[in-house]
Order: sequence, then C-alpha cells, then structure tokens
Amino acid sequence: MGCLHYVNLLDIINHMKNLEELKEIAEHSYPESRNKIGAILICEDGKTYSGFTVRRSSVLGSTCAERMALDNWFQDKDRTKPIKLILIGKIMRIGWNNTHICYPCGVCRELYHQFTHINNIKDFTFECYSWDSKHKDTKTIRELLYYGDPFYE
Repeated sequence: MGCLHYVNLLDIINHMKNLEELKEIAEHSYPESRNKIGAILICEDGKTYSGFTVRRSSVLGSTCAERMALDNWFQDKDRTKPIKLILIGKIMRIGWNNTHICYPCGVCRELYHQFTHINNIKDFTFECYSWDSKHKDTKTIRELLYYGDPFYE
C-alpha cells in the first residue's frame, strides 16, 4: 500500500524563497566571474547563518561558503544547535552545468565532521542543490565521509 503524503503549500513557498535567497548570497562570491556558491546554516530555533565562497590565489587564503556560514554561527552569542546546511552552487568548469548538484568540498566535510563530533550533533544533514534548483540530494555527514566514522551510527 502506498503512503499518502500531504505537503503544505506555505512550506513549499518558504522553501523556494530559501533557494532564491541562497542564489542571491552566492552572487556575492569573489571573484565575481568564477564559482558561485551559497550556504545557509539552519538552527533548531529557525535562525539562519549564511556564507558565500571567496577564492584567492592560495587555497589557504580562500573561504568556502560552508565555512563562512559556520564562522557566522560562532560569532553569535545566542546561537542554538545547527541542524542543517543548505548548499547551492554554480561551478565554472568544463562539463559542469546548472543541473549538477553542488556538494561540500573535502575540507568542509572534515570541518563539519569535527564540529558535529565535538558538539555531539548526530542528526546534522546537508541539503545540496543544483543551480537550477530542480535537483536535490540530502546527505548526512556520515554519508559524505563514506561511512568512515562509527560515531554517527
């Protein structure tokens, strides 16, 4: 027997607003002509923290959208537990188009792995989208790390 699933229209509208907001955030990426990635970190109280990519000639001087969102969370004294990171991106690379889903890089996967582990957050998820917003993939940090840590079991 199939499962009947009701969807609230207001939830869909708010979700689409989040994706449009993410694209606007991504447009702040630097330099403007390169990759555009936006991230929103969502906490259990509904508060959000955003970030965008800043690329420099040195990897050490660059900042990923995911890291910037987490850094913004750290700055807030009244922060609550993060539960999800929403990510959207447009990568200027041969073979990449607006239908490809943008996932966190290896450095950000490791950063969020350490962060969730230290703070005992086992249910944190990543909602990753294509630039056209038509393709979505939701992953746990454990899935992004290829099931490498039994902490998340």
